[in-house]
Amino acid sequence: MLFKVPSVDWSEQIIYVIDDDESLSDFDDEPDFSEYMWMENEEEFDKNELQRLEEEEIMQECIEAMMEDELEEQINEWEKAKTEEQNTALSALPKSQCNVEKSVLNPMADEFVPRCHILDLPAS
Repeated sequence: MLFKVPSVDWSEQIIYVIDDDESLSDFDDEPDFSEYMWMENEEEFDKNELQRLEEEEIMQECIEAMMEDELEEQINEWEKAKTEEQNTALSALPKSQCNVEKSVLNPMADEFVPRCHILDLPAS
């Protein structure tokens, strides 16, 4: 496409040659607003984001609850194993050590409470 630009004295005219492909692409293209299209439906976007955040929070709470349950199960298994170990150890004791009938201790005696002795040390 040729454009003629008049000069001041009209004796010379400057001729510009512009490629048609370049001229159409420069003037006909609209700016790219695709990056800002989410603003068109901002309320819906906010709603979706809040829902996504709530779902993530719920998932985190579920994972924490599951981990607590697993920890409780491990503690219960450990306590059960410990109790079984103690029962096995008690059952392995000879019967003479566990025989209360031949005991010389008085079952009617008061509970033993040790007395504290306070020593008076001379001041130096």
